[in-house]
Amino acid sequence: MKLVRASLCATLMVAAAMSANAQDKPFKIGVIDDMSGTFADNGGPGTVLAIQMAVEDFGGSVLGRTIQVLTADHQSKPDIGSSVARKFIDDGVSVLLPGGSSSVGLAVQAVARERAITTLVSGGYAPNFSTNQCSPYGTQWAPSTHELANSVAKAVVDEGGKKWFFLTADYVFGHGLAADASRAVKAAGGEVLGEARHPLNSHDLSSQLLTAQSSGANIIGLANAGPDLVNTIKQIREFNIKAKPATMLVYENNVVALGLEVAQGLRLSAPFYWDINDATREWSKRYMSRFNNKVPTMGHALAYIATTHYLKTVKAANTDDAKAIAKKIRELPITGDMIQNAKIQANGRVVMDMHVFEVKKPSESKGPADLYNRLATLKSEGLFTPADKSGCEHLVTQ
Repeated sequence: MKLVRASLCATLMVAAAMSANAQDKPFKIGVIDDMSGTFADNGGPGTVLAIQMAVEDFGGSVLGRTIQVLTADHQSKPDIGSSVARKFIDDGVSVLLPGGSSSVGLAVQAVARERAITTLVSGGYAPNFSTNQCSPYGTQWAPSTHELANSVAKAVVDEGGKKWFFLTADYVFGHGLAADASRAVKAAGGEVLGEARHPLNSHDLSSQLLTAQSSGANIIGLANAGPDLVNTIKQIREFNIKAKPATMLVYENNVVALGLEVAQGLRLSAPFYWDINDATREWSKRYMSRFNNKVPTMGHALAYIATTHYLKTVKAANTDDAKAIAKKIRELPITGDMIQNAKIQANGRVVMDMHVFEVKKPSESKGPADLYNRLATLKSEGLFTPADKSGCEHLVTQ
């Protein structure tokens, strides 16, 4: 009997030690983004700050474990992104947040899908994240090229911009945006006269712009983003090209880089802007106070919202198991007013209201952060593709 009691006591001590070690083990969030390259200002360090703010606002711990944020620069290379994802998973991360180049994000999500790890995509705009390359453990918070194009293109055509020529960044995001915008233009009664592609991070776009000018188009559709978009608009002005640029994905830092004198009149769509309501202003002012007064992009805000919702899900489910999270994350309501009427579809697509903005004239702006006028709010119904029509093979129902 004494031997049995001693054995039982030893077993309980080992179990207690294992429990204590589990409690000491940090809860790890992995951020794989462009930290120093083309898309660093759109996401990058700003995304890391937004995620850290979400962790702090949540209380710094979950499941009795201190939350730790790991970061890595994927350098816009899918092989590096995949390698880092595997390393992070081996190191015990519970969730991955890929950002920057969509091709890298898709590579990261593919690894996470194979290893049954949750992904939160707040900075990847290709539709593939929640269509043909979806993951049962992934949610796409960033609007895709489909929503971005359809929010803007129809209005441009309706106002007389009926002949389009596309300048397209030659990777998955650019291809998707050009294809979606072309469909939107044609559906609205316009026509597409041609397309010229350019490599990522191009500095000289003269050849593509001269081709666009000679096409007879009155609209140059910009299926690019970040510095490529900034360079394109600057060179359109420099070459005195008469066709107007039509933008569909513009970040606040792009407008700042261009200056209001050059950027005025550009249109864009986004689910977030810092000056929409009290909730966006309160959060953005806290963010800007910690980031050299830089205005947050929608990618930054969506990273905060996605991380917050994920941590609430982990707490409610009492686990970080990706299969359990996949169901619970769709079940819980997305709270707060930083984005409106948001919910998660079975394919992981987060649908929400989208706002259409126009860049202000210099005379309209009241300060460095006062960039946009809001023209319209578009409800998510009819704008986002329903899950059952998305082509996703990994639908998760509640």
